[in-house]
Amino acid sequence: MGKKIVVTGGAGLIGLEVCKQLNEIGHDVYLFDLGEQIERVRGVIPESVQLCCGSILDLSSLRYVLKGCDIVIHLAALLGVNRSERARLRCLEINIDGAKNVLDCVVQSGVRRIVFASSSEVYGEAIENPITERTMTQGKTLYAITKLAGEELCKAYAQLYPMEYTILRYFNCYGPYQTAQFVISKFIKNVMNGHPPKIYGDGKQIRSYTYVSDTARATVLAALSEKTNSEIYNVGSGDHPISLIDLAELVIKMADRNGSMAPQILNGFHGADRLEEREIYARYCDSRKIAMLLDWTPQVSIEEGLKKVIDNGIIFDGWVNIYDEEM
Repeated sequence: MGKKIVVTGGAGLIGLEVCKQLNEIGHDVYLFDLGEQIERVRGVIPESVQLCCGSILDLSSLRYVLKGCDIVIHLAALLGVNRSERARLRCLEINIDGAKNVLDCVVQSGVRRIVFASSSEVYGEAIENPITERTMTQGKTLYAITKLAGEELCKAYAQLYPMEYTILRYFNCYGPYQTAQFVISKFIKNVMNGHPPKIYGDGKQIRSYTYVSDTARATVLAALSEKTNSEIYNVGSGDHPISLIDLAELVIKMADRNGSMAPQILNGFHGADRLEEREIYARYCDSRKIAMLLDWTPQVSIEEGLKKVIDNGIIFDGWVNIYDEEM
């Protein structure tokens, strides 16, 4: 028998795919997000997924959707390094107060399980690569600090109330329906519009990118397994790190019909969404912990993932508004 599962931020990149996967295996899925965000992707939401318009800052709408809920997957957040720095108080409100609101309503509604979406940003410029869950956290951005605060809130509530939590630290997820403020969608959009990918800095920055279906599958497995209780897990394709230069060249190879384009390396950070002092030069993950526990490994290679995004062709120009809640 399917469980009632509420996905906050369910109309965002990861949330949308999580809702689809949960729906496919027979669960009663409630997609909770801002109305404007839902409208952007309404055409690709399965008909049997229940749509609930609301904000995590609104306790009444949270209480309503959580009635009879078995599991909450909390993905809603204010994203984007530049955006969170420009709207610092709003970022704190949505990502910390919003997380507390969700936890309060989880407790009040008798929900026994929550999955909290954290981020690789919490590691900052990591002291080691690949990064394990034991690596010291030293986030450089306000967004990273809000995610660490959310993690600690989950731990604190679980000490006081009969609820279980699982924390997932996502590493550079990408896919269709992502905004062009993120590097892969930005590169693809530029190339498909006939412009070279712009690379801030020297382009040697290294990341591990994870296609959204893999990130969502890890999230679904973690939500449905009691093995993950009270633990933190990295979720990412850490076995295949790639530099920004190599990523840009791969995007050009796959999306440039003329084949004559080259990345534009700016060797500076003027106009970037991240200040130079907050740039991360190497960050890729070790996901063996969740792989061993849940038999999860990424299935979609970077080449396959890029092709899926290019073929889909839907990349949003920007956020619904500066205060949206998508993941």
